[in-house]
Amino acid sequence: MIRFRLLLMFAAVVLMFYIFSPPTFAVATQCQIHKNSEWRCAKDNYRADKIKITNRRDERVSFKIAKWNSTCGKQGSNYSDTSYSLKPRQSGSIKFESAAANQCKELFVYDCSPDWCTNILSVNPS
Repeated sequence: MIRFRLLLMFAAVVLMFYIFSPPTFAVATQCQIHKNSEWRCAKDNYRADKIKITNRRDERVSFKIAKWNSTCGKQGSNYSDTSYSLKPRQSGSIKFESAAANQCKELFVYDCSPDWCTNILSVNPS
């Protein structure tokens, strides 16, 4: 009988822990057009992965990548800003770090040349 009571008390404690713990959701990396001329990739509570960037032109292109970190729903901060270039029809991969629960990560592809980023590059999680 004592074992049963101990088991019941343990089960009650575990149940209380799950009831009062906030749910944890994961949002996988998604990339979309941003401001008509840029690409934005974002994730929340998701593992590290890579972003594949492909030059769709028959000429060399240059662009910048900015990475931002924030508590979801609040102003974030830029933690990386780097310039890149790709040869005609070339692809490259950029590491996109993991995001913990309630942590949002964003990656922006911007300042492209010779045209808007959305016209010359394809950007996808891989």
